[in-house]
Amino acid sequence: MGSNWLTSAVTAFKTWVAGDSGDPDVALAQYQFIQRQTPFLYMMSLAGGWGLSVTHWSVAPIALTLVVPLLVTAFAVQRIVTVRRRQKETPSHAEILAWQKQAKVLAVVSPAIFSVWVLSLFPYGGPYLQVQVVFTIAVANLVLLFCLIHFRAVALINAFCANTLYFIYFAIAGEHVFTYFALYGIAASMGAFFILNNHYRGFIKLIRTGRDLKRHSEELEHKQDETQKLSDLNYYIANHDHMTGLPNRRCFLLELDQSFRSARQSGEPLSLCVFDLGGLRAINNIYGLNTGDQILLEVVRRLKSKLAPQMFVARIAGDEFALLAVGDEAAFSDVSSFFDELFAESCQLPEASMKLNYAAGIAHLDESVLSPTDLLEHAVYVLQEAKLNRNEPVAVFGPRHSEQMLSHARVTQALQSADIEAELSVAFQPIVDVAHNRITGVECLARWNSPLLGNVPPGEFIPIAERCGVINRLTLVLLRKALEAARHWPADLKLSFNLSASNLSSRGFVQEILDLLASFGFEPGRLHCEVTETSVMWDFKEASRAILALKETGIRLSLDDFGTGYSSLSHVHKLPLDCIKVDRSFVHGIRPDTAGYGIVKSLLALSRDMGIACVVEGVETEEELSVLKSLGTSEVQGYLFSRPLSEADLGRLFAKGMTLSSGTMQSDDPPVALEAAQAG
Repeated sequence: MGSNWLTSAVTAFKTWVAGDSGDPDVALAQYQFIQRQTPFLYMMSLAGGWGLSVTHWSVAPIALTLVVPLLVTAFAVQRIVTVRRRQKETPSHAEILAWQKQAKVLAVVSPAIFSVWVLSLFPYGGPYLQVQVVFTIAVANLVLLFCLIHFRAVALINAFCANTLYFIYFAIAGEHVFTYFALYGIAASMGAFFILNNHYRGFIKLIRTGRDLKRHSEELEHKQDETQKLSDLNYYIANHDHMTGLPNRRCFLLELDQSFRSARQSGEPLSLCVFDLGGLRAINNIYGLNTGDQILLEVVRRLKSKLAPQMFVARIAGDEFALLAVGDEAAFSDVSSFFDELFAESCQLPEASMKLNYAAGIAHLDESVLSPTDLLEHAVYVLQEAKLNRNEPVAVFGPRHSEQMLSHARVTQALQSADIEAELSVAFQPIVDVAHNRITGVECLARWNSPLLGNVPPGEFIPIAERCGVINRLTLVLLRKALEAARHWPADLKLSFNLSASNLSSRGFVQEILDLLASFGFEPGRLHCEVTETSVMWDFKEASRAILALKETGIRLSLDDFGTGYSSLSHVHKLPLDCIKVDRSFVHGIRPDTAGYGIVKSLLALSRDMGIACVVEGVETEEELSVLKSLGTSEVQGYLFSRPLSEADLGRLFAKGMTLSSGTMQSDDPPVALEAAQAG
């Protein structure tokens, strides 16, 4: 039991003496502190030693007054030089541990050598010289304690060895005064040691606090770096398209604003090209989004490889891109060739080989452009024109477009403030069975007589109504007026009524149509809703949902302007169609040797194979009618039979009977004014 207690006490004492020297940070701090103190320690020891040598020169042997001091001095100088050289180095922890062991050995050897030499001089001197020896010993001990204040183990070993040797020597020598002085020196050293131990604990606390602060600082720096990286990532995500990696619309608008300001100040040219990938939406619907994405990435790859250094490219919408050129007046001078080359090669995919088309609108900075928004609006405006002109897919904004934009702005303002109920009216154009010259139905067409603008063509106000969000209200007003007129028609006459992309994509709109039919007691099977390829392909999923909802109630479905959009036969088969209407562009001047002849022939064959009706639009001459009859056309619509009629004129026509011969109701209006327009 006693030995265990003693072992525990010794272990605890060793641990206390060793202190925190095993801590890497503490060990490094001790090493650095001792390295700075070592030269001073050796210099103080040499000063005291040479002082004894000088005073004992005449009384002590030369071996003690010269040889030993020289040897000690050589050793001290070597240690000082070594320490000074190592002060510029940062040792590893293993090297510091080795240094600690060396320091503990020196803590025994150095005081032993110094004490033996000093005590060897003690017998040769008189009382004054002996007091000098004792005083030198006391001062040396205090210097050692202060110099080794931050290395408790070495300080304790050094003090213990020195004081023990002094006490033993004076005790054996029988000098009671000096023995007492040695005991007092031991007590003083112990007192000084415990006082300095408080400083040692403060030193340890300071090291640990510094380490904690450093760790916290590093953690803060790390968190700051992570925050900065996250901020940079968020900025990149906020300003770039996630799929293509191109700048997005937000980034583009910032770049456009900066470029606009710079160009205004410097007078440099600034040009903007907004282009659209024709048919990408249809490809997404037909082959899936993955295929569409692959095509998009291929286009972006080609685009990057052909861009000039001064051009900035961004993806500003699903299939729309913007090219911004600063300082190059001729940047878009040959843009048609640029795009022709860009889309010359088909995109090779596992599913198919895709050849894309495009439409581009270009605007240049001039005196009419007052803001970055103006420049963008100009480019987007002519882009819409380019989309409608297949022969000229690139349009450049000019004075004519400025006038058109002002006109559209006036139409928009008038439409938003219009009394739709009072200002809108409907006209009807008969659909004729050519085999019997019998009217089988009529198509409802929109008319707007504005008190501010007069008669506005439907081709102008219908697209604007869609853009400004009044198309659904306008459509319902027109349908109600058509249903009111239909009360006086033959019960078997069908009504064809146009629906827009906005109508099809608006949830709840189908139910409003059904409620309107029910309120008039109109048989759903008599209503033929006409939708264009473009409106269906704009959002095929929503359009299909709306079309199926209409079909479930018995309403018939016609695909208008067939062959002019981006649909495919797969989509025609997916839609529950009752009729396709062949666009007038294939009919004009049709002859067996024209391209339209083959297209119409194929479409008629397609309708027969699908078991659905086919109406050919835009028939204006007897020659066209004759060719169409030879192809097996059953129903037509056009100026050859009748212009669009008011409700009253249509009533008078019905009063005469349901037959209508070609050429009986020619219009005096030019053909361009007779373009059928969507009613909603």
